[in-house]
Amino acid sequence: MQKAIAGLLLAAAVAAGAAAKPDDGWFTFVSWNMGHHAMGLKARPTIPPGQDEAYLHMYKAFIGDARIVGVCEYSAEFTTNQPMKTAEALFGDYDVKIEGTRRGAQCDSIFLKDCKLIESKEREYPKRSQRVYYQLARVMMEGREVCVVETHLDWDLGEKDELPRREYRADQMRTIIADMAKEKYVIIGGDFNIKNNHPGDTKDHATEFDVFAEAGYTLANRGQLITWPSWHNPNRECPIDNIMVKGFEMSDVQVRGHSKLSDHKMISCRLKFKEK
Repeated sequence: MQKAIAGLLLAAAVAAGAAAKPDDGWFTFVSWNMGHHAMGLKARPTIPPGQDEAYLHMYKAFIGDARIVGVCEYSAEFTTNQPMKTAEALFGDYDVKIEGTRRGAQCDSIFLKDCKLIESKEREYPKRSQRVYYQLARVMMEGREVCVVETHLDWDLGEKDELPRREYRADQMRTIIADMAKEKYVIIGGDFNIKNNHPGDTKDHATEFDVFAEAGYTLANRGQLITWPSWHNPNRECPIDNIMVKGFEMSDVQVRGHSKLSDHKMISCRLKFKEK
């Protein structure tokens, strides 16, 4: 077991090091549904005492050199016995730590380096079936005011008719777009619960993302990147996690999974301010 963990640590560290680039104006943004440190199976951590340090190293190596990290299904406690706090243990070297309010399974949080916080706020969506909301961090970066949003939208609950839930998600996306309409620099990440490629399902649910492209955003995922489930159900493939930006160039979009850390794959990209 110790050898297996050591091997995973080494592989993750090599991957993180390979992703690092010189300071040329580009930085890494990561959006990840962390599944409450319980592989998405529970709303509380399942990391047992005694394994906290090993898991902490795995999480840190997997996140790598990201300057901004948006997290869905965040847990303030890192382990089952709760003495280790996630914000300090995992994100201790981040200047700005915004831990979202827990609303059932929802908890959207944002962590930023080399930024000055102007304000943070949460907005629950006016139309929703679950207690979904978005977290906003308004910060100064390189003399520019930037809005970073992390969110988790309504998910289908196995209904035969999925249209109502899809309409809720559409309204939630329009809410973000309307709220950010006057902002010049916007980074949006999250779990949008877009479904795709289910057995016998010929509908292209990824077209739900089109509303962002129509509003002038650059998207990391147009349905081509499967982010859930990461491991436990290969018969269901969904491009539900995404990144959308306005006012930035985007490159090096990646999706990576880890069999011990979350049921979701992490989506990341490199961003650079567009020239004025």
